[in-house]
Amino acid sequence: MALTVHFEEAATAQERSKVSKIGAFCCGLSLCNQHTIVLYVLCIVPWILFQLLKEKQSNRVMWRMNLTKINTVIRVTPCALTQELSLGALWKLGLYFSAGLLPYTYLPVSSYLNQARWTWGDQTTLLGFLTHFLREEYGTFSLAKSEVGSSMSEILLSQMTNMRTELSFNIQALAVWANICLARKDRQNPSLVWLFTGMFCIYSLFFAWRANLDISKPLFMGVVERFWMQSNAVVAVLAGVGLPALVSESNRVLNTSGLQCLEWLSATLFVIYQIYSNYRICDQSTNYVIDKFAKNLLASVPHDAIILLRGDLPGNSLRYMHYCEGLRPDISLVDQEMMTYEWYLPKVAKHLPGVKFPGNQWNPVEGILPSGMVTFNLYRFLEINKQKETFVCIGIHEGDPTWKKNYSLWPWGSCDKLVSSEIVFNPEEWIKLTRNMYNWTEEYGRFDPSSWESVANEEMWQARMKTPFFIFNLAETASLPSSVKAQLYTHAYSLYKEIVYLQKEHPVNWHKNYAIACERMLRLREGGADPEVLLSETIRHFRLYTQKARNDPQLADVSVALKHLRKELQSLRNRRNV
Repeated sequence: MALTVHFEEAATAQERSKVSKIGAFCCGLSLCNQHTIVLYVLCIVPWILFQLLKEKQSNRVMWRMNLTKINTVIRVTPCALTQELSLGALWKLGLYFSAGLLPYTYLPVSSYLNQARWTWGDQTTLLGFLTHFLREEYGTFSLAKSEVGSSMSEILLSQMTNMRTELSFNIQALAVWANICLARKDRQNPSLVWLFTGMFCIYSLFFAWRANLDISKPLFMGVVERFWMQSNAVVAVLAGVGLPALVSESNRVLNTSGLQCLEWLSATLFVIYQIYSNYRICDQSTNYVIDKFAKNLLASVPHDAIILLRGDLPGNSLRYMHYCEGLRPDISLVDQEMMTYEWYLPKVAKHLPGVKFPGNQWNPVEGILPSGMVTFNLYRFLEINKQKETFVCIGIHEGDPTWKKNYSLWPWGSCDKLVSSEIVFNPEEWIKLTRNMYNWTEEYGRFDPSSWESVANEEMWQARMKTPFFIFNLAETASLPSSVKAQLYTHAYSLYKEIVYLQKEHPVNWHKNYAIACERMLRLREGGADPEVLLSETIRHFRLYTQKARNDPQLADVSVALKHLRKELQSLRNRRNV
């Protein structure tokens, strides 16, 4: 955008040519970072060509009018403009644009050498390169695969709300003023304002159409917000155009030229205010939340283990610590989602010498594909790697239930351990093993819900609840003797009580889970617990849950249960009084 302004202000064909070449290079280079930049490029390039064509037509008219007066115009201007739009000049601009795309050459070279321990895609073929370049595996110009997003109107409305938060009122007002000034006939450089406004509108509409994420979820809103920075940049540029227009209009109305210094002063103050109001939020120099999250997860697994990764948070954070920081070189990181792609194992398997793969691609249905690739399921993978302990972080791929033939998932902090069904679960031993697994001191709820820090903090807090939840669920679903069930209920109740009263602030679902555990203990009438205390605890924590979990679809059922429990408590107290 800065180069576009320089192009508009260029006085000679030589200067325009220089700016055009730099701009073409920057357009190509920017596409290496962000695909949505193409929307701006597709606006700027036709605008540049139109401006050159308009300049050529204008000078041709001037040349004819001054045919007998100015010989230099005859000899220089039309020729220079013709050269600017010649095939040779356009070819040079294309070369500069291609030079900006040179970082992409790293992909086929790296893919061919196959030395990277982690990669995405196989770019050794043209088809593989285009698949990666166009992000076809996630959907070209889509934010996620197989996601149903919010409506265009919701996203556009949220964008306007975000703009009011991110940009000061002065910046927004100046951007609007730049467009209002278009109505003036003597307005300088109106085409620039039209261009930038068009870029803003096209980008906003296109992104709202393609942003297939549900922004009612805070994390997805955070993802979408990052793309609005691109449109906010245009608003800031429009404000920069609107400021001198405002000063010029003020000078005209007041019939003075003394306000020129105020233009620089106000621009400086706007920038300083923007930095001042956002510096605290943007300063992440002391933010080590994801760092601690990854280190805790890696430190918790035993020596020489396999971790089956799933999701952006554990996948990217653990890979960074393992590959870049050299943490836990003994373990093996295998991505569940990537194993379903045909390029993953041919590229990565050789860098995982401690892991055996019974085929070339993970697929619930075993067999041989038309391409000759051998597929295997998760059960086969676990069987061939029985000599190693295997963990899943976080969650396991729902599309392949074959592991359930001979394996169970036992809670292991934020992760889970795949354990042979032949092994008998010992609750006391497992509680001792998982009770103080992580060293996590972050307060609950202290991070913005739309941030990855919030997701990491939530995972680490919920990890404390996974063992009692698993034990309670085992007592509810497994076919076990009543004495064993009573023992499991007691363990779950004790663990829930411990974590609920350990911290003042904790996840709201803990209230509900603890209340249910108290109710089950009440039914058992074992363990020496006072029924009145159990009933009071059940009522108290169900009430706290209804106060905090306003969006739970089962809230009405919980409220009905609360009324019944209060009657039970009153009846119990009446009997005791009698």
